[in-house]
Amino acid sequence: MSQKSNDLEMAVACLFFLFLSLAGLAAVFLSGELTGVDGLLMLMVCGGMALLFGWLAVSALRDAGLFGAHKSGESTTTEGK
Repeated sequence: MSQKSNDLEMAVACLFFLFLSLAGLAAVFLSGELTGVDGLLMLMVCGGMALLFGWLAVSALRDAGLFGAHKSGESTTTEGK
């Protein structure tokens, strides 16, 4: 498999877990458990997971060439491979 398809698979997995984390955040707000210790812990865990998987998804999409631009020092050609 090519590196681009690997990056796309990683991005899809990260976006799936990002969606689950955001659903957990919505559940905390909709259930009204925000004022309790359990709700605050779930808020922090789901928020941290959303940040982590969001960052990884953006990084994988950027590596696949679908989001943002590569750094100017990086070469997009695969010479010698």
